[in-house]
Amino acid sequence: MMEVQLLTPQQWNSYRKRLADFAVQYSDKRLTAASIQAFRALDSAQLITSVETGYSEAAVSIARQGSRLLGVGFAANGDKHKQECFYVVQPEARELGVGTAVARSLISRLGHLTCHVAVDNVPSMALCFRLGMEAVSMFTGPTGKPTLRFERRTPNDAACTRNIDFISQ
Repeated sequence: MMEVQLLTPQQWNSYRKRLADFAVQYSDKRLTAASIQAFRALDSAQLITSVETGYSEAAVSIARQGSRLLGVGFAANGDKHKQECFYVVQPEARELGVGTAVARSLISRLGHLTCHVAVDNVPSMALCFRLGMEAVSMFTGPTGKPTLRFERRTPNDAACTRNIDFISQ
């Protein structure tokens, strides 16, 4: 049975290297250097949930089966040019719902999710659409490829004018 877990600051400090290595190994070279750098440099204090909002500035989620790591997801809020998001799933575990479960947990912790996906990354685009994310813009990404900006907010986000149905956990 798959277990999905949002990491605490203490867990992040313990698992950082292993998770970064996992992300690089199983990303099929689709992660940007900036995303990997942001992941490795994540300050554990950003994982703490705010008492006022109920959300955190960043989240790291893992999926595992027993002690076997199946997937990892990461998202960090920042200004428009400093947002980071990725999810990586071990090849044998793809199409088993691991990416969806990891991404849903990120949304629950952050209150929203913004991801940049190159248009040739069909599996990641499909996942974004399955999550109810909207493609809100297109730009040339850091690798020179056309890239879509996807956004997803929780339905209780009062600032969101395009709320969509909640995806149950």
